[in-house]
Amino acid sequence: MKKWMFMAAATAIIAIAAMVYLLSAGGKDDSISAAQAGEAVISQYGGVIEETALTGEIYEVGFTREDGKYKAGVDRSTGRVLSVELIEKASEPVPEKLTEDEAKAIAVKEAGGVAGAIRYAEEANEYEVDITEGSTKKTVFVVADSGDIRKITDVAAEMPEPEPAPEPEPVLSQQEAIAIAKETLDGEVQEVEFTETTDGGYYLIEIENEELDKEATVQIHAIRGETMTVEWDD
Repeated sequence: MKKWMFMAAATAIIAIAAMVYLLSAGGKDDSISAAQAGEAVISQYGGVIEETALTGEIYEVGFTREDGKYKAGVDRSTGRVLSVELIEKASEPVPEKLTEDEAKAIAVKEAGGVAGAIRYAEEANEYEVDITEGSTKKTVFVVADSGDIRKITDVAAEMPEPEPAPEPEPVLSQQEAIAIAKETLDGEVQEVEFTETTDGGYYLIEIENEELDKEATVQIHAIRGETMTVEWDD
């Protein structure tokens, strides 16, 4: 009788232990945590975790890399990364523009000489630096953000403006020459002849005065208006 009771008790204990084991095994949760989901994403794609949210059986993991912001979907039960989506692309960094002094230094290093005037061409995003070396003048084009030399052009040396040629002195008109000749002999003009010379030319004016019964040929300088010679015809 005692043996039978002992066996029954042992059986009951084994049954209870088996039931406890089955209940504990069936109720065990193998799902990963939010932190584990984030680690799964970072281990594959790198970056920094920004946020993690559970939606149903999927962890939505937001993370940031140098090239932008992403969202990954991670299976809660398996820890497998199901998807990765680019949410926002990182903006390109704006290169810093050289200062005028930096652009001049680059131009001088490339072309030598002494830097003079400098201009910034906004549309081309470049500096135009004037360089002088002796009698040689150049313009160096320096890219404003990279410092690269785009081109160097020679500038024609400024030649001194020639002095204007002296204006020729005005030549006396025929009537002016006649008026001067009549100061020598007033009368009727018979003939007027102009001869051009290197010093301006002259007029030969033949005048006759019947009342005085005189006739003369008067030579008048065409520029100075001087009476050069008088030839009387008796």
